[in-house]
Amino acid sequence: MQENLESVRRWYHTQENYGYMPREVEKGLKIWEKSVAENYFVKGSHILDIGCGVGREAFALYDLGFSITGVDISAPILEEAGRYASLTKRDIEFYLINGLDLPFGDRIFDVIIIWSQTFGLLYGNENQMHMLQECRRVLKIGGVLSFSAHDQEFVEKNFPQYVEGKKFWAYKDCWWENFTKKEIMDLAHKAGFHVLCCREGEIYRQEDGVVIYCVAQKNR
Repeated sequence: MQENLESVRRWYHTQENYGYMPREVEKGLKIWEKSVAENYFVKGSHILDIGCGVGREAFALYDLGFSITGVDISAPILEEAGRYASLTKRDIEFYLINGLDLPFGDRIFDVIIIWSQTFGLLYGNENQMHMLQECRRVLKIGGVLSFSAHDQEFVEKNFPQYVEGKKFWAYKDCWWENFTKKEIMDLAHKAGFHVLCCREGEIYRQEDGVVIYCVAQKNR
């Protein structure tokens, strides 16, 4: 499974590819992310942010009163995140992971997020199911998982020149896997989650388009 993630790791270890992220960090939550946090996350929850990048979602959620732990596959990106957290005096822990296995015990977190379409970088059903099962393991009973992905129908319609089957080549050397809502819900169900909602979500402006997001719960 790990071999499939090496291209992602190489991509996000290059400053040329992640250099734009610090400029995005204070943009705050996207429209759909804000809606999910307001409607599904209990105030004060401990949130695990998988694929946290330099911390856009982590810092915004921290400012809303949540406790945040961030993990990412890229050491250089986490250095940026840690530096900014220290500079802005935000008490957030960041951990380097292998991309699939979470270095935490069972039933630790109230909420897990896999936002910014990070789920589409896991490449393949085996990796995706492994990550969802890891999320279920470290979530408390009643805990909430929220993850997002590129919408197959939307990218095919609006960016056909960058679509190759299930692959969305948003950048030259790195692709994201696209999904339908049914595919996302099926994966969540197979991993043992109860799906609370699965919808199209707006970004910051209408012209930014939409992504698919899912909110699911661990009931047992």
